[in-house]
Amino acid sequence: MGAKMGRDFHAMNYDDGCKSCHDQGIRIQPSDKACEQCHDVNDLAEATQRSGDEVHQNPHNNLHYGKETPCTECHGEHEAKAPLCADCHTFKFDAHKN
Repeated sequence: MGAKMGRDFHAMNYDDGCKSCHDQGIRIQPSDKACEQCHDVNDLAEATQRSGDEVHQNPHNNLHYGKETPCTECHGEHEAKAPLCADCHTFKFDAHKN
């Protein structure tokens, strides 16, 4: 994707410049607060809720971090990232978008 390109669904932010997301400086990943300007963690937790044996496999509300998992641990705008959970677990998040 490159440094000046990202994912299509964030394209509306590009006209506002890098600082619209990079609130801690251009060479530093955006803070969770920057992500939460547009993305509500409670809505994300509800949207990624699982059921049955997978109820605790919610990336936005999990047993390790609750709703406090840093956004950039799993999501990257300019480069693809694997979900943090994949470091130790083998379950899949088929709908994961980097």
